Amino acid sequence: MRFLISLAVLSIIAPASASAQMTIILGTSEARACYEAARDGARHAASGVTQCENALAGGMVSRRDRAATEVNMGILLMRAGRTDEALAAYDRALGIQPQLAEAWLNRGIARFSLQEYALAEADITRSLALNVREAHKAHYHRALSYDARERYTEAYADFQSALELSPGWEPPLRELERYQVVRTPVNG
Repeated sequence: MRFLISLAVLSIIAPASASAQMTIILGTSEARACYEAARDGARHAASGVTQCENALAGGMVSRRDRAATEVNMGILLMRAGRTDEALAAYDRALGIQPQLAEAWLNRGIARFSLQEYALAEADITRSLALNVREAHKAHYHRALSYDARERYTEAYADFQSALELSPGWEPPLRELERYQVVRTPVNG
């Protein structure tokens, strides 16, 4: 099976249309059904988790696709409000494939939802270091975490980075509207 990376919208976490990185699995298996459920949104979360579990239990999934399926299951678990289980799925994915940037990003998003901001920032920073495919989403989520911790300079910079990487993207535009840049003289 071939695997690619794509995007899934995860609206339960951030105030402004948060998003998660999903791993796509191409084929006709339960793993493919798991991916499709993650891609299609929250209306398929419960059945999608079952499809993911079936794919993982079947034993016919490669290591790489097993890690991808764990990420997709984590996304579905997040949508179902089962954050602790989602974290466990991301941890399993990272146990299989430690360099899977999308697992780091999604784990960071989950930690953000639990208000574990420093841990969220560390995971998201790791995803950026591993060249996560949609880096604008990583910058956006890390900015939300910085903002929650009142680290406004870092938050502003990350919102700006998200917008530079994806011009016109609404979530960082809305967040940046809340900021006012004030120049202060440097005493010297």
